[in-house]
Parts: sequence; C-alpha cells; structure tokens
Amino acid sequence: MALDTSEEEQVEKIQTFFRQNGWFLAIGLVFVLGGNFGYRSWEDQKRSAADAASDAFSTFQTAARESAADADQRSAAISLGDAFMADHSDTNYAVLAGLQVAKLHFGSGKLSEAESALRTIKGSASEQLLPLVQIRLARLLGAQDRPEEGLTLLAEPMQWAGFTAARHEAEGDLLYQLDRLDEARQAYQLAVNTAGEDGLPGLTMKVEDLTFAAAAVDQADLDESISDDQPAAVQDAASVDAAEADAMPADTKDNG
Repeated sequence: MALDTSEEEQVEKIQTFFRQNGWFLAIGLVFVLGGNFGYRSWEDQKRSAADAASDAFSTFQTAARESAADADQRSAAISLGDAFMADHSDTNYAVLAGLQVAKLHFGSGKLSEAESALRTIKGSASEQLLPLVQIRLARLLGAQDRPEEGLTLLAEPMQWAGFTAARHEAEGDLLYQLDRLDEARQAYQLAVNTAGEDGLPGLTMKVEDLTFAAAAVDQADLDESISDDQPAAVQDAASVDAAEADAMPADTKDNG
C-alpha cells in the first residue's frame, strides 16, 4: 500500500510540474527541433555548395585542357578560372584553379600575370597546398631573372611534407642560375636523398653533370698551373745544361 501511495505521489508531482512548466517545455522543444532543422539545413547548403564548386571546377578544367592550342580558348579559360576563384575563394578548389590559371598565363608568355595569379592564392592556400604554390612561384621568379627572390620564398618556414625533394631541386635550379655551382650540387644531392624512385633519374643526372663540371674545372686549373710553371722549369734545365757543358774538359768538347 505504501508503494502504491508513493507511485501516486510521484505521478501527481510530474503532472503538477507539467502543468506549471508546460509552456517552458514547449518552447524548449521548439528550440531543439528548430536547431536540429537549422543544422540539417546548413549541412544541406554546405553539401550543395561543395557539389556546385566541384562541378564548376570540372568545367574549368575541361576548358583549360581544350585551350592548349588556341589563344582565344585560352583567354576564355582564364576568364572562367578567374570567375571561379572569385566565387569559391574559401575553398581548396580556388587554389587549384589559381595554379591552373597561372599555368595558362605562363603558356601565353605572360609571366607577370602568372605571378599575380599565384600570389592571389598564396594567402588562402591550405597547409597541404601552400608548398606547391611556393615552389611554382619560386620557379616563376627564376624565369623572370629574379632567382634571389625565389630562394627567399623557398627559405620560408612551412610544412614541406611531400614537397621536400621538389623544393631542393627548385633551389638547385635557382642556385645554378646564379652560377653558385657548389651550392646547386648540394641542393640537388639533398633532392636525390629525399626523392622517391620516380624522381631519381633526372636528379641524379643533374648531380653528375655538376660533379663532372667541377672536376673539369679543377683539372683545367691544374693544367693552367703546370703551364704557368713550365717556362721557368725549361729555362732552369737549359741553364743546367749550359753549365755542365762549360765544365766539360776541352778535349772532350773537341772530340764532340
């Protein structure tokens, strides 16, 4: 009987609570349901935006590929890429589009426009894509006879991750451009040490070419040194022969 009374009291308390707080519970339920609906709506919008960006990027890629041999098509593809970058500036797709736009400008010989495209995406590139942008920009600066600026870019601290070998190779190319051959050979060797099997043949050839060039220079310096010393040595030998001849007995000279 006590148990039944206790249960009835609990039920009565619950009913009283609902009577007194029903509106608050209803309002809370509305907020919970509304928040859940809002979150799902936001997720749907986010997914739709990502799908739209992916489709637009595919369209741009197709236009870029088809513009390789036609200047007018290339100009149209660049305009399409610029518009895409403006519409989707907060996505990684924009960075990839910027890399492609820079490549199209480079193919047209417009190096300053290519540099501008790379600098536009540099500030918004993710940690994974920034090294690639940096390397492309450094090489582009080298193509504009600004190798020192390129080396400065490559010296900036960042997570180079899978781009370490490409970074060292770019450094080697810029150092070679500056005729700093020993440093270039060291950079190429670092690239070899960090590259996978696919990148080894070309890198190894660069190291070997500079090694042989250095050896040829050393041999040329040695030959020049010997050549410079040779006249004095020949003159000394002639002087010795003359002295020995003077010291010979007279009858020996006559018999000779």
